Amino acid sequence: AVVSTQSTGTNNNFCYGDSGRFPWAISVIPQCLRYYNRVAQTTNSPNSVNTLIYHAYQDQKRFNMSWYSTWHTINHQQLHDDGDSTLNLKTHERIFIDQWQASLSKQSKMNFYRQVKAQFGEEPYLKIQDRSSRLQIAKLRSSSHDLRIEKGRYGCTSAKSTNKSCRFCCDEELVTDFEALPFFEEPIIESEEHVLNECPMYHHLRMGLSDNLKSLVMLKEYSLIMSSHHANEFGIFLSSCHSLRNPKRTTNNQD
Repeated sequence: AVVSTQSTGTNNNFCYGDSGRFPWAISVIPQCLRYYNRVAQTTNSPNSVNTLIYHAYQDQKRFNMSWYSTWHTINHQQLHDDGDSTLNLKTHERIFIDQWQASLSKQSKMNFYRQVKAQFGEEPYLKIQDRSSRLQIAKLRSSSHDLRIEKGRYGCTSAKSTNKSCRFCCDEELVTDFEALPFFEEPIIESEEHVLNECPMYHHLRMGLSDNLKSLVMLKEYSLIMSSHHANEFGIFLSSCHSLRNPKRTTNNQD
């Protein structure tokens, strides 16, 4: 399945993680590593001392240049893991997954994704036939949505409290007036959980859900929801929430 959020800022870790696909480069690592080992072995021969490849390799090694350091590290890692020089694609896939998990833990943008993503692999919601539902779930998971917890990160005034405050629960003018006072507390943040569980503006939409899905939402079992038969209904719910935040504007034609 292909992961798409129609957003150029979608995180690559999300795309790899939810599709269960590996970068194209992973598939060519065995060939590249085979070439590295062939070069290293060739330069060990006394007959290669006066060759260009010998001097190029020695310079790479002496100055620990990028080509040498990258493939030397990968080769060493493989020997450490496998105990031999077998070019095992699964080894590189495992290394990538480890790096994927480590990268996720360092990205604040992916806080919600870490809550709903248990392990690397294709997600069931990608098989939903309704494109709109599938798209809204992908946007929620990847934080490629229009919620202020994400949109408020950017811009010259990104530090302002009003940037991430809920557009329905907070009066922006009051927040702006009071945020400089010593007793000021952070306003209600328009986060994924706030929209899904707390914001009263979406209450009627939550009440319109089927009983089972309503219970799962209340229990914050988002990962279970998106991997079950409730995923399509949940996607429709997300679309309705999005429409509520972004009502269509009617244009009056004037003569």
